Amino acid sequence: MRLPWILGCLLVWGAGLAQPHPTPWLVGVVVSATGPFADVGRPQAFAAERGAVHHLRGGVFGTPLVVEIRDDGGDPRRAESLAIELADAGAIAVVCCTTPAATARVAAAMESRATPVLALAEVDLAGRFWGFGLVPDDRTVLTAVAVDAATQGKVSLALMALDSAFGEASVAAFERALADAGRTVAGVARYPADATVLTPEGLWIASRQPGAVVVWGLPRDLPVALDGLRRRGYEGIVYARADALPPASWARLGPAGDHAIDRADPWSGVRAAVPPAAIAHRLPPDHPHAPAVSAFVGRVLGGDPLAASAGERVAMARVDDALTWLHAAFEQVAGIGLVDPSTSTLRLATRDALVAAPLARLAAGAYDAVDGEARVVRWQGLVAVAVVPARP
Repeated sequence: MRLPWILGCLLVWGAGLAQPHPTPWLVGVVVSATGPFADVGRPQAFAAERGAVHHLRGGVFGTPLVVEIRDDGGDPRRAESLAIELADAGAIAVVCCTTPAATARVAAAMESRATPVLALAEVDLAGRFWGFGLVPDDRTVLTAVAVDAATQGKVSLALMALDSAFGEASVAAFERALADAGRTVAGVARYPADATVLTPEGLWIASRQPGAVVVWGLPRDLPVALDGLRRRGYEGIVYARADALPPASWARLGPAGDHAIDRADPWSGVRAAVPPAAIAHRLPPDHPHAPAVSAFVGRVLGGDPLAASAGERVAMARVDDALTWLHAAFEQVAGIGLVDPSTSTLRLATRDALVAAPLARLAAGAYDAVDGEARVVRWQGLVAVAVVPARP
């Protein structure tokens, strides 16, 4: 991918550092454009390039803005090294990374260098003063699920989860999320990861007559859990982890409730909570995130939301959101007229601007930074969707 020079601002691709530039507005982006995780990292890099073109056009009130994009090749240690180089070169903030392992290393390195880092992968940023997590955790997603169930008049929800550490964490997140949404827990059924039949668990859940059932598993066990529920006659709403749905189902996601359920299709009607960009081509025009999604599609996808898959759109939108959110923070800082415009002062001022900013409704979610809470993505920015029937 090649990019033009724009207003004297340079985008650097690769490992080498750019020559010193007079502007303080330097942003580093570290992703895995090559290597084993390139299926996600390549779209992220593309979004950084296309988004940067837009943000570079006017700089920060006319002052040039530089976005340097680096490829870590899927190596967390290289990601850390590249991020440190960017910070040492004066980056005001760093956006990274494709994998949790790389993101965790970079977050630790940027914490020691007092540099804001906007995390593109889900990692534990607890206690990170300089970390901003852009990926929703299970509690955030499950809160969106519980709120959607409430809009359907469902008071109680049951959970089917793995009998593992992952499942244990899911149960805790489920209980907290339902408390957040004012819903009640109808029951929790745990099942082994190697189960091939879950009809007893399905019967136990169905007998509780919950308003909705949440199946919080992995791709390999989700079909088994769904089959167990259906075989025991449960006909109510079923929610699942979006990441556990097969890719073909992601292509069929649409606004929940708009389509009849095809009982011959095991995935039809299964609901999930996803970032708005996932259904960019089906997002209602009056949706609160529709303007941001439309703007993202225009500058990154050339106006065609189907130019990328749903998963690619989410990965791209998260990078674009990071640049958009940072650009707005830079403009806030520039408007202050700092007496000491040193790199360290600009980093702290940028962090404070992100924390002070109102809820930002962007393409991959809603972001609201709060002191003492590293995860900034909110459940209000997720969209309740369903797998619509396949077209003949």
